[in-house]
Amino acid sequence: MNKKLFLMPIAMAAFLSFGHINAQNSMAIIQDYYKKNGALTQRSNANDKTGVIILNEDLSQSLGVNIVNVQQAYDGLRVFNALGKVLIKEGKIISEKNEFKRNIVVSNQKKVQEKFPEDLLRQKLAISEISRVDYLPNVYFEKNGVCILAKEMFVADKNSPDVWHVIADANNGEIFQKSNATLSCNFESDSHTHTFNKSEKIIDDNSKENNQNKTTNLLVPGNASYNIFALPIEAPTFGSRSIVNNPWDLSLSPEGWHSDGTNNYTNTRGNNVYTYSDQDNANVPGYSPDGGSSRNFDFPFADGRYDNPFAYRDASITNLFYMNNKMHDIFYKFGFTETARNFQTNNFGKGGLQGDAVNAEAFDGSGLSNANFYSGAEAVIGTQTYIFAPRMQMYLYNRAQTVDDPIDRFKYNSPATMVNRPKVMTGGAAFGTQLFNGQPVTGNLVLATPDEACATLTAGSMIGKIGVAKRGTCSFATKTKNMQNAGAIGAIIYDPVNSDPMQAMGRDNTVSGVTIPAIMIGKSEGDYIASQITGGTTINVTLKYDFNGFKHSSFDNGIIAHEYGHGISNRLTGQGYGCLDEDASKEQMGEGWSDYFALMITTRPGDTFSLARGMGTYPYGQPTTAVGIRPAKYSPDFSVNNYTYAKTNTAVVPHGMGFIWTTMLWDLTWKYIEKYGYNSDVMASPTSGNARALQIVMDAIKLQACNPSFIEGRDAILQADAVKNAGADKCMIWNVFAKRGLGVNASAGVKSVANDQVEDLTVPQECNSALSTQDVKTADQKFIIFPNPTYDEFFVGNIDKSNKQVKITMFDMSGKLVFFDSRESTSKKAISTKDLQKGVYMVHIRQGDKVQVEKLIVR
Repeated sequence: MNKKLFLMPIAMAAFLSFGHINAQNSMAIIQDYYKKNGALTQRSNANDKTGVIILNEDLSQSLGVNIVNVQQAYDGLRVFNALGKVLIKEGKIISEKNEFKRNIVVSNQKKVQEKFPEDLLRQKLAISEISRVDYLPNVYFEKNGVCILAKEMFVADKNSPDVWHVIADANNGEIFQKSNATLSCNFESDSHTHTFNKSEKIIDDNSKENNQNKTTNLLVPGNASYNIFALPIEAPTFGSRSIVNNPWDLSLSPEGWHSDGTNNYTNTRGNNVYTYSDQDNANVPGYSPDGGSSRNFDFPFADGRYDNPFAYRDASITNLFYMNNKMHDIFYKFGFTETARNFQTNNFGKGGLQGDAVNAEAFDGSGLSNANFYSGAEAVIGTQTYIFAPRMQMYLYNRAQTVDDPIDRFKYNSPATMVNRPKVMTGGAAFGTQLFNGQPVTGNLVLATPDEACATLTAGSMIGKIGVAKRGTCSFATKTKNMQNAGAIGAIIYDPVNSDPMQAMGRDNTVSGVTIPAIMIGKSEGDYIASQITGGTTINVTLKYDFNGFKHSSFDNGIIAHEYGHGISNRLTGQGYGCLDEDASKEQMGEGWSDYFALMITTRPGDTFSLARGMGTYPYGQPTTAVGIRPAKYSPDFSVNNYTYAKTNTAVVPHGMGFIWTTMLWDLTWKYIEKYGYNSDVMASPTSGNARALQIVMDAIKLQACNPSFIEGRDAILQADAVKNAGADKCMIWNVFAKRGLGVNASAGVKSVANDQVEDLTVPQECNSALSTQDVKTADQKFIIFPNPTYDEFFVGNIDKSNKQVKITMFDMSGKLVFFDSRESTSKKAISTKDLQKGVYMVHIRQGDKVQVEKLIVR
């Protein structure tokens, strides 16, 4: 089946009975508010046709308010990105922000097309084949001060993971705005990819199929066990697999992980996710392991140099299933619920829209050294509800190679003098066919003319042949696509300068429809091939890949969490889709939230702020202590990570930009831990510093505007603290952000410009006073104990830098000795409190002739 969209247009019955009544009440409150405040009144239009519609209403338990996302309408049609956010508490509006248009002038369009010819769309989007076009109701798009009637649509490329969110002139198809809805984390190429599957169903309001508005009789989940890398293990290099039994939380997944309220499954399918293999890049459910009637998912695993990853696909798909469900359950607890547009087949009568569980594809054949997530959408527009189900694609990663142990991707068949040439290092491609099905591609080599293949090649000049081109002034995907268009069945790109090829040629977000395999070689072999062909030699080769030793990203819990995180941040921001567009805001922080979520769920007992964290080390064959795929490790220590807001001006968009945002959130988390205590399991206690930090970040994403800047992201966190905690942590938050350059006078500049940000280190005056007091207190101390309060352990930090031996003695409030230790001043060993009763303890710290006493709270 074609790569198509999981689209489900159904009749307008969006909420269960209570939710529907609640939405009606909210609409009355909001309309009254806007009428009294004149927020929708147009300055130059006596015949005012403006109004407002509710897009979504989230009943936020953490904030204790209803978060209502609204959109401005004109003459009944939506005004594109004219969005607002209203907070309602106890029937009263406590906050309202909007980006409404105040002077709507509508163009006079004589002709409006119902749909565009696909030929026109292919031309406009440079797509060779379209698998599906899905239209949403028309919108008004403002251009040069005039609102023009436009078509909003999603266009799915048949030959790539790309799905384009497009706004185009309803008359002539001129594209006003487009963005790729597939967010890819190809960390080398820095591109973006996401796709759709297809399923259509029309459900009438009164149909028996529409169980959205009725109470569901829950099924008792059967037992299940999984041999997986259980959290907080980040990846195979961080720990061993273990068997976990029934790891779900029934308050979050009411029927466990293998039922959707109608069907019980014994394979890796359930209400939250369906995981399977998609080696042929068919974008339809393929093979998934079956655990039998006992649901025992215990499969062998190995990932050594000579292990074939396809031999262990059952274990891989099982781990992917486990992690998607864990992400659902963890983040459900922090507010990613039904009314917040989460991912579920059945909402069990809890409101929101259903029918959009994640489709998680392992061994995806559309790329290499990559992973991506399409977050889909839930939208009620007019009388229709549109469901766009999400999809995750997980890829194999190249193994490390050397001259003595190269990755084998091609062989010479003729002439005989070349058959036994030594193998050379090769690079793969994050686009095109990956030959996962084992079918080789064989053909004669032909040189591209021009040699860089950056321009259109003569039609038919490469039919049935494997094209050869130099690396040069255009992208790898462009070269490959040009050779494919000339008839090539494969591509070899060589580097005319460097002896070693790139490990993986990255995607180009502007090029789609590459369907042939492509590899890269270095200068020496490339020059040799070119000279032989130029001299008249006919060279026949076979492209066939050896995947032994490749790592699968489905075993990296951090990468899975990162990808799922894209779904969370996209669904929670603004209208739930199209509001984290890097073209609209170069400070797009989606990559940042995704890294942050991965860090938060892989923190371990004993971790401290001094432990610098890398990202994505496993698939690249790096040690756990390596930096990984980011410019530096995540750490509050400026000697390890000195990135501040000023460096966003030179950061790569979006991953480098996101890295700086994560850096700030990671700093903030350790401040929360310092104040409220540490528990490596964020699910264990909502009052721990970890849980408080994650909760306020989640709340802030819900509160921020469409396409936010760093400034707006910071302000949303401050607003969340104000709404929930009456600003109790206001100064702590300000101090953290100001330290990284996001102070009071910081400026984001123009959102669409990447290098006009201005950093500032100042905090509000009230926080200056608080900081002064805190500094004086710290100056009188030689040691610190943290976290305090604590749950299971704490640490003693020497801030005096003395090298004398430290003696630590701990007493309960009755004077009973409960702990004693003597250690070197540089020791970072944790002190366990697991066996202690909850309460207050006195910690005596002696170094030389100096003694310090600290009060410790154990919770």
